[in-house]
Amino acid sequence: EPTQRSLDVSKKFSDEVHFIFNGKRKGKANVLNEIVNESTGDIFLFLDSDVLLDVKGKGESFLEAIAKEMDNAEIVEVKKGVIKDSFISRIASYDYLGFNLTNWYFSRRMGRCLGINGAAFAVKRETFESLGGFRSVICEDLDIATRAFIHNARFKFIDKVTAYTRVPSSWKEWFNQRKRWGIGAAFWFKEHFKLLRHVIKEHPEVAIPSLLFIFPALPLLLMNLFMPDDLSTKMLYISLILLSTKTNLLLPPAALTSTTISTLKSFFVVIGNLAASSLIFYLFARRIRFPFNPIEFLIFYFVMAPVWLLIIVTSLIKVYTKPEDIKIDWKV
Repeated sequence: EPTQRSLDVSKKFSDEVHFIFNGKRKGKANVLNEIVNESTGDIFLFLDSDVLLDVKGKGESFLEAIAKEMDNAEIVEVKKGVIKDSFISRIASYDYLGFNLTNWYFSRRMGRCLGINGAAFAVKRETFESLGGFRSVICEDLDIATRAFIHNARFKFIDKVTAYTRVPSSWKEWFNQRKRWGIGAAFWFKEHFKLLRHVIKEHPEVAIPSLLFIFPALPLLLMNLFMPDDLSTKMLYISLILLSTKTNLLLPPAALTSTTISTLKSFFVVIGNLAASSLIFYLFARRIRFPFNPIEFLIFYFVMAPVWLLIIVTSLIKVYTKPEDIKIDWKV
């Protein structure tokens, strides 16, 4: 139901803006398709209701800036920022930095992109209609971007305009939102698995770094699951034990080896990955004028990023094993 404030705003701007109010939940994709059918113009700009827009420089509006960028692209992703009104929002902002980095990288290396953030993006009417509009899926923005990729639609990431979006202000709200996103992403992954496998095979230099941009905690998960014990470490440990039977001087090194070598090995892997991720995110943040705080990024890296990755993993398991049991509070 629209709030009274929404009704007041619609009356105030009714001469310049065409407002549509639905009496019931129809699903975001269905509503957007209906609006498109009533629209005119050659470019569609889709914005979430809670975004704030900012344009770099002076002298032109965000509409003019985006329209210029559409001269040599069919679909455009607008740089995302976060309205930092809570502790959670400050930490979650680095997730959006990772999304920005991924789409910028795809834009530079391939001129196409597998996914977009639907809070703010533009697409040409001809391209939108050729794709059949939005489909009724959980992640309709991710889906339409993938279909645009399949149809070789030219893609561009722009940072001249920034769309600041709101994120949940509590861990519970954030977790519920990400559970929905995770299920949507898992269904998307299952449907487009062959395409994703092809992209990784043909363009590993783009796909693999992008995975690390979106999921910086991925190396930690892989390390815990698949990193074998080092044979040389085991041999060193056994040798020290055997030599300790000859001299007590080697007992302390043997004990140290048994308790610290594996820990140190894991520690250096974690620190190395953290350092690499921090440097990449920091340099890109400077490039696109995105705030970067090392302490906040540290919390994101060790807390929010691993939780988000595990949500994706568990969502994939659910979608592949018992999809009929999945229930979400979201009208598709």
